[in-house]
Amino acid sequence: MMYLLTALVAFGQPSHDITPEDAFTMEYPGAFTVDRRGNSVVYVKYRWSEDADRMVGDLWQLNTRSRDEKRLTFDDTIEGSPTLTPTGELLYTSRADGEGSQIFRMDLTTGVTTQLTHVDGGIGSMQLAGSGLYYLSTDHESVDDDFAGLRSTHANVDYGHDGHEQSSLHRIDIRTWRARTLDLGTGWVMDVAVAPDERRIAVLQAPDVDLITHEGYSNVVVLDTASGETVTLDDTLWRANAPSPYGWLVDLAWSSDGRALGHRVDFDGYPGETFVTEFSDDGNYETWLLPRPREITPNAGTLKWVPGTRELCLTADEQARVKMVCVDGLKRGKVGRDRTFPEGNVVVRRFAFSSDGRDIIATVATPNSFSDLYRLPARGRLLPTRLSNLNPHTADWKLPQLQLVSWTAPDGTTVEGVLETPHGWTKADGPLPLVVSIHGGPTAATSFGRRFSYSGHTAFAAKGWALLSPNYRGSTGYGDTFLVDLVGHENDVEVKDILAGVDALVERGIADPDQLAVMGWSNGGYLTNCLISTTTRFKGASSGAGVFDQTMQWATEDTPGHVINYMKGLPWEQPEHVIEASPLFAADKITTPTLIHVGEFDERVPAVHARALFRALDFYLDVPSELIVYPDTGHGLYKMSHRKAKMAWDHAWFERHVLKTSSSDEENTDSSADTVEQ
Repeated sequence: MMYLLTALVAFGQPSHDITPEDAFTMEYPGAFTVDRRGNSVVYVKYRWSEDADRMVGDLWQLNTRSRDEKRLTFDDTIEGSPTLTPTGELLYTSRADGEGSQIFRMDLTTGVTTQLTHVDGGIGSMQLAGSGLYYLSTDHESVDDDFAGLRSTHANVDYGHDGHEQSSLHRIDIRTWRARTLDLGTGWVMDVAVAPDERRIAVLQAPDVDLITHEGYSNVVVLDTASGETVTLDDTLWRANAPSPYGWLVDLAWSSDGRALGHRVDFDGYPGETFVTEFSDDGNYETWLLPRPREITPNAGTLKWVPGTRELCLTADEQARVKMVCVDGLKRGKVGRDRTFPEGNVVVRRFAFSSDGRDIIATVATPNSFSDLYRLPARGRLLPTRLSNLNPHTADWKLPQLQLVSWTAPDGTTVEGVLETPHGWTKADGPLPLVVSIHGGPTAATSFGRRFSYSGHTAFAAKGWALLSPNYRGSTGYGDTFLVDLVGHENDVEVKDILAGVDALVERGIADPDQLAVMGWSNGGYLTNCLISTTTRFKGASSGAGVFDQTMQWATEDTPGHVINYMKGLPWEQPEHVIEASPLFAADKITTPTLIHVGEFDERVPAVHARALFRALDFYLDVPSELIVYPDTGHGLYKMSHRKAKMAWDHAWFERHVLKTSSSDEENTDSSADTVEQ
């Protein structure tokens, strides 16, 4: 409230007309660490750098009582994993540049910074526990078989069996500065967690760095530091007893007493689950599935124990909100009550406890504010307290209005989405051109929080459009049934969900049926391809990193279990499903002018899909189209210049094909009969 009043006094009524360029003036909170009593937070503040052509992260220190801030670093590197010592005087952090990441220590009293590692190629993750500073490094192990010599002789080519990456875990004693390497066996370590007393170390280990070996082939391995012995946890609960064999092991978290280990398993198409393993003094253990409310979907990357307790917390999607969920009483297989908080329209992304467990610091966004640092009550029902104001310059922006809208799908299911409309717009002003912006995943959701993205959020509404982000079937946060309904029904049930949402906005006088556009990235790009091969009602499309053919996707992507799950089998086992789910086989129905984006080195949805779509539209079907390949780029657009290019092209494409030509376009104006028969 303090910041709101300040903004009103300083700026009066909003006066700034937002442009796409304004997206690059935004700052965002990243990883952070909290001192013992929650009085001080050191966090990474991300900003766009024209010189670096990407986001960079600086360290800032925030006094949570006075709200005073102090900048700690001043360069174009990216800081990560900030960790305060219990006294709050020393800070350990990683710092990444073009040569990899290294560990640094900063004395917050004197400001003196010391580099602690000089590892060739950089380190992996780092963690401080007790008197030990732990970090990962990587070495390449060559294949030792009958053809090893032949590969060495002809080393100027790539091989399918060319060795694997081996992870090593190292410990530096921060009192004596002695270093040693811990034996974890062979394999690639995806995550590591050291118990507070350093008695046990847990790792998520896969055969290799390649993601295909992670989905279904990774394990939880626990090292006893006293004996040097390791144990691989029995995986029956999350493999044999799971809905899919292709589960992703994510998150490791030790309780304060070092006896209980939490970890999670996520699935493409199915609800993720949380597991707790309790260790006894004799080395035995017991693992059980953690109960959860079935209407929520846990998120990866947020598993934490409340200090000094056996209460385990994480964030979870709940109907376009993201809340904290905690389960108490996890001891000897007994589980107590769960609680979901805070109340209201909040989107909680990261959180950390003060070491006394009384305070929670979290990054929170709301429908009325971009993401900032907040204090959440660890107990009670108080509302979050805002601690930072990362983007004060947005106080005079004419920000879009956000609201949740719902509609009924053809099969009677209620579907929800987030709607953005221009600042000050009402229905009395008449219907708006509509952009349907579709989230990726699909095991994900668009949240009810303000954001400014290259997927169209904020920028299109600022230019007079309505923007609908549908949480179609398969999205998280709407219950297990809603999520699993998509399995075996891609390019069917979710397409009908989205089109029903468009119909609802037209019927309510919000959307102009003759000025419709669709866009998305990743699974949103795939659904864009599905929609334009299903209906001719969209006057313009922007397909980003979208699947065109499911067989090609299974054969070339880095996580083929995704396709196997949704197709309910391998391509030769389910050829009918593969064809029905592939827009390629209905490409001749496409008439929508389509802009196609893809990263040159995208491993998740390889560029072959975009090139095939462009070939079909441009060469064979004579549909207006343009292909944009972003060089040296993977699945997401991280370079500032690339995001600027995408946003400029999307706006220009839709202005040309939706706003300027649709009113005189005599084709496809009957929205009641525009579905293509397939």
